[in-house]
Amino acid sequence: MIYMETIVASTPWWINALLGIVVANLLVWPLTSRWVESHLEIFLLMIGAAAVTISGGWSVDFIYETLQYPVNVAFIVLVVSVIFNNYSRYIFRVLFAFFRKLEPQYSFALLVFLLGITSSLVSVTVAALVLAEVLKVVNLERSSTVRITVFACYAIGLGAVLTPLAEPLGLIINNALTGAPHFADFFFLMRHFFVWIAPAILLLSAAAGYSARHAGTTMQMHIREDKETYGSMLRRTWHIYMFVAALNLISAGLRPLAQSTITHLGGKVLFLANAVSVIIDNATLAAIEIVPTISMNDLIYMVIGLAAFGSMLVQGNLPNIVAAEKLGIKSREWASIAVPTGFVLMGGYFIVLWIVL
Repeated sequence: MIYMETIVASTPWWINALLGIVVANLLVWPLTSRWVESHLEIFLLMIGAAAVTISGGWSVDFIYETLQYPVNVAFIVLVVSVIFNNYSRYIFRVLFAFFRKLEPQYSFALLVFLLGITSSLVSVTVAALVLAEVLKVVNLERSSTVRITVFACYAIGLGAVLTPLAEPLGLIINNALTGAPHFADFFFLMRHFFVWIAPAILLLSAAAGYSARHAGTTMQMHIREDKETYGSMLRRTWHIYMFVAALNLISAGLRPLAQSTITHLGGKVLFLANAVSVIIDNATLAAIEIVPTISMNDLIYMVIGLAAFGSMLVQGNLPNIVAAEKLGIKSREWASIAVPTGFVLMGGYFIVLWIVL
């Protein structure tokens, strides 16, 4: 993740005001404009460029890093797409046998649970691609496909924080807490957060299975005889590259606003404030919020807030972008399911954390 050098105290009020306008546009236009909904990556690039310009963050090094950062994600997307395209008959025959042994609701519940629990090891990009490839060949109603995708991406995003491997959020937390008093090792996140994350993944898996209940015994899997063209795969890879580059621009450009407004908040307030992770990358927020001496209670509030809110909008998390691009899910279509789900997660987590901590 890319971070600009920013001095919080020197950020004038008018810069924060302009960045606030950027945030408002970022939230409103993808849900109200059909053009923006159809060209979301271009809109996000424009918004990100505007935010970096307002923050005064342009430099040659910053541009180079912005162009370089999405390469790994785009490469994984392309490689996995090629593998699925060339070996789909063999892969999906195995999946078909799996789906025939269980009723659809149990099959999808188990699939989402496995993707959520293992996303911290296989990477969120691969988990989202596997999900999308399966849903592309399963004959479900569109509404069921969208709901399963949203629930699965929430599960993948939550599961990804359990190790430092899957995404920058876990790595930043782990690195920041290697010294006293936490002495974090590789299994630090697993030890302290599995008990908080696993039940939510289980509930999201059940919701995904419930969404497939109407498929019944009529559900079919279509083994693809026709192969996707390399041009189509390259276009999708390019779109995801632009998405990731845009998210980096947005996170870097809005960092001064985040530093001015959410730094040094207490655990409960920080949990609610981390709802901004729907527009600012959660690794950026973690780098701003975390200090080596943070209490365990505040750390739990912070991490759960960052992990739980990211899937409310398409642009909020990498798995959302990958799955939505692959399945052609639009911003409003996504938000109609993801926003209520996010509020339920937020409320449930907040109540449980309030009682237990």
